[in-house]
Amino acid sequence: MISLVRFIPTVLLVIYSLAGVPAHAALMTCTSATTYSLSDAIDIECFTGNDTNQIDKNFTLFGLQGWILSDKNDSLNGDGVIEFTDAPDNGDKSGNWVIDTLAGRDNIVLTLKAGNGFGAFLLDLTVVDPLNGTWSSGKGLSHASIYYNGTPSLVPEPGVLALMGIGVFGLGIARRKSRK
Repeated sequence: MISLVRFIPTVLLVIYSLAGVPAHAALMTCTSATTYSLSDAIDIECFTGNDTNQIDKNFTLFGLQGWILSDKNDSLNGDGVIEFTDAPDNGDKSGNWVIDTLAGRDNIVLTLKAGNGFGAFLLDLTVVDPLNGTWSSGKGLSHASIYYNGTPSLVPEPGVLALMGIGVFGLGIARRKSRK
């Protein structure tokens, strides 16, 4: 019976890891002044104009307000909570992007600005590695920016709590059996 109790948490961990998260989200594309694409996004909105002149705490993006500029690839603007570690290069039409952290945020947006418009991409934080992906633009990139809203979520995910509970339960059973 003790060997069965030790085996159950391992089986549950394997099942949880296999069923947990998708490998990558679909490539999202929109068109305003040009066509913008970004991998690992779950939603997109396209606008005319310049994101850094428009997106602020009062701007509604994906039905939410309270957006804060965290980093911009061509300046020191932003509060630095989330930063590019491999930023899109201005003038390029495609490449990779990498950010350093999710900083406990539930909503993170990457913007790509080219021509007289920009695409705003809400990142899919459920993919295996939400810290990096690919991008493209029909015109040479002017700049890329990172925005977030809200406060960090400090609540553990339900799956983690369930695994911890199963582990504690298994340890309790094993200890009880060892006393007999």
